[in-house]
Amino acid sequence: MLEGISATTWFPQQEPAECPVCRGARAALSEQGLAAAGNLAIEILAHRQPAALLEAAISALARAVPDGRVSVLVPEAAGRWRVFASSAAHVTLDVVVESDRYPELMEVRRTGAPYVATGIDAAPELRGARSLLDTAGVKGLAAFPVFAATPSAEPVVLKVSFYAVVRPDQLALVTLAAHHLVHRLSAMPATEVAGQLGMALPPPGGMDPASLLNLLPLPALVVDAADKVINANARARWLLGGREAAPGDEPLVLGLAPRSAVEDASHWEAQVAARKGDIHVLAWSSRLPADRRLVLIEPHPEARRSSHERTIRRTLAEKLRELEQANTLLAEYARRRDRFVSDAAHELKTPLAILRSYLETLAEDLGDGLSDQQKEFLQAAAVGARRLQRLIDGLLDLAALETGRSPLVLGPVSSRDVVAGVIGGLRPIALAARVGLAAPPAAELALRADLQRLDQVLRNLVENGLKYTPPGGEVTVAVERRGDRALICVRDTGVGIPPAILPHIFDEFVRAPGSNPTEGAGLGLAIVRRLAMAMGGRVWVESTPGAGSRFFVELPLWTGEG
Repeated sequence: MLEGISATTWFPQQEPAECPVCRGARAALSEQGLAAAGNLAIEILAHRQPAALLEAAISALARAVPDGRVSVLVPEAAGRWRVFASSAAHVTLDVVVESDRYPELMEVRRTGAPYVATGIDAAPELRGARSLLDTAGVKGLAAFPVFAATPSAEPVVLKVSFYAVVRPDQLALVTLAAHHLVHRLSAMPATEVAGQLGMALPPPGGMDPASLLNLLPLPALVVDAADKVINANARARWLLGGREAAPGDEPLVLGLAPRSAVEDASHWEAQVAARKGDIHVLAWSSRLPADRRLVLIEPHPEARRSSHERTIRRTLAEKLRELEQANTLLAEYARRRDRFVSDAAHELKTPLAILRSYLETLAEDLGDGLSDQQKEFLQAAAVGARRLQRLIDGLLDLAALETGRSPLVLGPVSSRDVVAGVIGGLRPIALAARVGLAAPPAAELALRADLQRLDQVLRNLVENGLKYTPPGGEVTVAVERRGDRALICVRDTGVGIPPAILPHIFDEFVRAPGSNPTEGAGLGLAIVRRLAMAMGGRVWVESTPGAGSRFFVELPLWTGEG
């Protein structure tokens, strides 16, 4: 069913009904498996938010594979994943997994396609980890890439560990579920998926490694410690394979002899094993992070001439220098932007405080002697000054969070107390707006958070709910426990958020259409997101225009450690 499948086949363009992977998986199912697959598909289709979709898939697969563990791993950096969700209650979420300790992840990372081992004894890739897997009682493993932000980015992985003999229909059901996730997630905006899963997207206009390799004038490859090719440009694929790679091809292996030359020198002569036989080459190598190596090879005889060699090396050095300068320039621009925002806000803060003081003095001391029109002008100036003060405070807060100059004091925070404090403080505003404000009774939870910052997060979300809810509506704050984390939901029955705005609602200076231009500057939700992440949590939103919104804040529970 998955023999010889490539990344191109696994990430298809077809709809599920026309997909060969889905058809093959369904054909391997029993009648009972087909019924389970139908229920699972309905449960997956019922969710439109990426985070909720993956959590629903884990819950459904946990019931379909009762003798296994199902997890979703989100990439953190090269070769590192974070546990986003798991069917095992004792697995701590947000723990970081290193791929070199998990052969199945290394294979997915290398090929971009699923890896399945129905028996660990028969899988050569698991030879080094066999004793550890035996001790843990693992009988089989499967790892499926389900989403990648860019073609060369590390994928989100659905990982399944089987603790009993893997049945063919069970594997077919897991494969079908994984490919349903591929279809659903590929149809969603990449920014929305990445934002809800806490993934970092490459900067606009950024180039992935495969594109950079294609810029080089020589056959170029990126290989791992075992000389397996992770990325290669068209020149290298043609040289080693004799043609462009086709779906189902075995991964290329760079066979250089003598091998010691790769480890001890950056420039050498060697024989490279290609499909048409060994070729004498000149080669250059450079170490990369995560135990990888960039290797350039030149098969033509004239490349041995010193003049040609110097030209090639000079061209490569110039390209690498240009890339380094571009990266340095980007970092400097980012630093200058943050510095400008912070300095501008500080410079405006003092004269604004003086202006507000004068306005308050005029209103108190001369108010009785002013005409109605003069009072109206004075009131408008005071309102504008207060709005400008909120904007400056927001910019300073955002700049401090982005540069790490806003330390948090993490400790146990009572969920009941912080919610009661926010509701009590905002109840006068709710009464004035004729909007109901309440918190249903909930269990007392000790959250791992900064009390002042968590109060700021909830206060901002509740104020937004009150602002966008018409008279007669309702805003509620609910708290529940999910494993070793707490989930706080701020729900309103307001106007909702348009689908076009929803993926960007946590970006700076983004405001929903129809909001009062004199209120806020679109910084509040950006600050909420950064504060939640700084406290080890995350935040997301679900909204239906005309039916209201639900903002979710997920935070870890207090375990006695800071």
